[in-house]
Amino acid sequence: MKLIKAVRGTKDIFGDEGIKYDYITRTAQEFFGNYGYSMIKTPIFEETDLFKRGVGEGTDIVEKEMYTFQDRGERSITLRPEGTAAVVRCYLENKIYAKEEVSRYFYAGSMFRYERPQAGRQREFNQIGVEVLGESSPILDAEVIAMGYSFLSKIGVTDLEVTINSVGEKESRQRYRETLLNFLEPMREELCDDCKMRMEKNPLRVLDCKVDKCKELTADAPIITDSLSVEEKAHYETVKKYLTLFNVKYKEDPRLVRGLDYYSSTVYEIVTNKLGSQGTVLGGGRYDNLLKQLGDKEIPAFGFAAGVERIMMLLGEDFPKRELDVYIAWLGEATMDSAFKLANDLRLFGKSVVIDYASKGMKAHMKKADRVGAKNVIIIGEDEMNKGVVMLKDFINRTQEEVSIENIKNILK
Repeated sequence: MKLIKAVRGTKDIFGDEGIKYDYITRTAQEFFGNYGYSMIKTPIFEETDLFKRGVGEGTDIVEKEMYTFQDRGERSITLRPEGTAAVVRCYLENKIYAKEEVSRYFYAGSMFRYERPQAGRQREFNQIGVEVLGESSPILDAEVIAMGYSFLSKIGVTDLEVTINSVGEKESRQRYRETLLNFLEPMREELCDDCKMRMEKNPLRVLDCKVDKCKELTADAPIITDSLSVEEKAHYETVKKYLTLFNVKYKEDPRLVRGLDYYSSTVYEIVTNKLGSQGTVLGGGRYDNLLKQLGDKEIPAFGFAAGVERIMMLLGEDFPKRELDVYIAWLGEATMDSAFKLANDLRLFGKSVVIDYASKGMKAHMKKADRVGAKNVIIIGEDEMNKGVVMLKDFINRTQEEVSIENIKNILK
């Protein structure tokens, strides 16, 4: 019988990788919670129009990468390719804007894009992200950028660089669009086919092209910040001022536009040179126009998303391994009931416990305890059981003592 394997572009996460994944997502929830963010969970699929209107029909995501299908009701459904549009849909649908002035959310989950699988890029991938809705202050922009950078530093990711830019609001981008098109038109036929299409739909995305020839041709393209209004320039300067205040080193990249159409004003990425061409670990920006596009609401918003798999690659083996509090070694059938009752009591007490279901000798028990990384071993033999005690072996300090069963919780505490 042929073995069924995981679909190309998907990946099982288990063992040490599972521990690493859990460490990243749990740390993110705790860390972002310190900034006032609460968990939000949206459906894994949405109506296709949400992403067409939100992400933008001229983007690679919508045109080439979405997993779209018709359900049995003949509705066009898409597996979410990113998290922001769904959070905004939830925010608008549930009228959260009428219940609180500013909303701060954290999410984690699978996203889906039909891309060529490679290191750090899968067709099903996991993201953690944050979204802030209802606040337009440039200080928020800097705070969220600093929060993302601090989070990556906290979990052990190093050698990171923050790059920032401002793409302005609709009027500024329109002015820049015309300037950029005038620059691009003479070289149109030399650009890649994707960039020719981008010139028609969103010329700014030509600057985001990864083809070397296009990069060379557009090396001297006009700078978008030259088209910003006085207010937009002031916003951008305040972002930079507060990044410095928050001790975040950054560099400005006038070519940074990000790959989604909903961005406006501040955009940024946190990158590393340790992952080759897949160097972006975390990215985001301001998307004040998205709520207008999806719900006709003038509500500002800012956020970011980070790829969990890329963070896992950067951590390597350098992450806190899960420690096991207790391994229980029971010797002889007569001790089995007492051993399993003790295991249950200790788990309810909040301790992590492993106990084997089959009888073993002492040597085999010690090997198993060492293999599962136990900090302590509780040994229960018939003599100990009859005396109402256990032997507590500290695997870290290599000490051993006899402890009454009634007192074992206090000792482990």
